Amino acid sequence: MTIHYGYYAATDDAHAAEAVEHDTLEEMGSGYDQLVLTGIDPEVHMPALDTLISGRSVEAVEADPPYGRFINSSDDGGTVCHSFTEAFRDALAGLAPEKVRAVAADWAVSEVFRGRDTDADVLAQVLTELAGIARDAADRGDRLYYWIGT
Repeated sequence: MTIHYGYYAATDDAHAAEAVEHDTLEEMGSGYDQLVLTGIDPEVHMPALDTLISGRSVEAVEADPPYGRFINSSDDGGTVCHSFTEAFRDALAGLAPEKVRAVAADWAVSEVFRGRDTDADVLAQVLTELAGIARDAADRGDRLYYWIGT
């Protein structure tokens, strides 16, 4: 069974909660500015990315109160959504396009990807899309969230 991860923007927790109130995985996050991936777990891979772009330690990232805070789950419990921090949103939003490849290369060789054949070019594409979602969210005053579903 493949686990899917949806990275998305919403106005607030109530709006974010609605993203997982659907019957099928394909519908999760529909209508939201989102990126759906497999293989890049927000709870495993994003803290490492946050440290690379913000300069904060993993401990500081994970201690930030809204990091990973549970928001909602689908009726069957197969999909859950959680929040990212505003600091992560702002760090992503502020990532200069000319730095994306370098950050992706560092992320690809970080501990969280150890033992995997991780393509830095693929991560650069992911990072470009995530940064775009974050920039748009910051401009609107929205927050970043993620859902995990099977």
